[in-house]
Amino acid sequence: MTWFAFGLFVVLLLIVMTSQVVRLLGEAAIGVLASGAVWTVMGFTAIRYLPTLFSLMLFISVLATLTRMWRDSEMVIWFTSGRSIYHFIRPVLHFAVPVTIITAVLSLVVSPWAMQKNREYREQMLRQQDTTQIAPGVFRESGGAGRVYFIENFSSDTQQGNNVFVQIRRGDKVSVITADRGAMTVDQDGSRWLTLEQGRALEGAPGSAEYDLMEFAKGRVRIDSPKQTAINPAVRAMSTPELLQKPSREHQAELAWRIALPVCALILSLLAVPLAFFNVRGGRAFNLIFAITLAFFYYNCINIVQAWIATGKIPAAIGMWPLHGIFAAITVFLFWRRAQMGAGR
Repeated sequence: MTWFAFGLFVVLLLIVMTSQVVRLLGEAAIGVLASGAVWTVMGFTAIRYLPTLFSLMLFISVLATLTRMWRDSEMVIWFTSGRSIYHFIRPVLHFAVPVTIITAVLSLVVSPWAMQKNREYREQMLRQQDTTQIAPGVFRESGGAGRVYFIENFSSDTQQGNNVFVQIRRGDKVSVITADRGAMTVDQDGSRWLTLEQGRALEGAPGSAEYDLMEFAKGRVRIDSPKQTAINPAVRAMSTPELLQKPSREHQAELAWRIALPVCALILSLLAVPLAFFNVRGGRAFNLIFAITLAFFYYNCINIVQAWIATGKIPAAIGMWPLHGIFAAITVFLFWRRAQMGAGR
């Protein structure tokens, strides 16, 4: 089972990395991510997914191993020799507990660290990428073709440019902004802003004689819009001790999600034992499809409950424990059911 689990983990990791490479290259193409940061960010992103991958590896390994025993009629010999399905709990736990501990360490310690380093590296590379985001002396159009940027020159020492021009199109109106100085900044949410100083803004509909004119000492223009998620990316990057000190719903939701991953891994490893039941007449596909669907349903419920905790629909004190209790009860019921079937053979 160990070698099968290792091979399965490698396959799952390659699938995740392939999908992430495609996504990151797309972000680099539209300027959301610095082109030189793709592979480093992919490494940090892969670390973020390790807790989920270890949990899936554990579940599928136990499920596949026991399914093969059912298919090869080894379980029939097991039951006729006086053994029950409950005797599988000890060997499964011997394999599952170390993996669960690793999952807990990854979820509570390593994954938040990787996300924090990922954010820091993204921000650092975006600040340095002045030649590709808003290149000096070149008109640069945004990916949505709704904005045009121009900066006359750029100083790498002060990270500022002079004589900045921005054109923004909103519906039937066009805004033209000029400023003496401008600089790229990244806020805590990971959104990029163009900070302007000593500027003027002119807004109106093309062909109309009515325009609004405004002068400002300092202003900001968003370069891109962050993706809306239930949990702030800055919260996801916080360490677990920091989350313990924060009483807000959003912080408690993130903490509950981190704790849920190793708990889910342990419950699924035991749930895989009765789910591995194989009926030769019924075929193998239905058994595996049902088991994998149930596991993914569990994971989706964890994400849903996390969002409910963050929005206050579920008290943080209750958290995800009712969900874990439901799947633990399902596990106990299926163990009892398979034990009855084994006793009737």
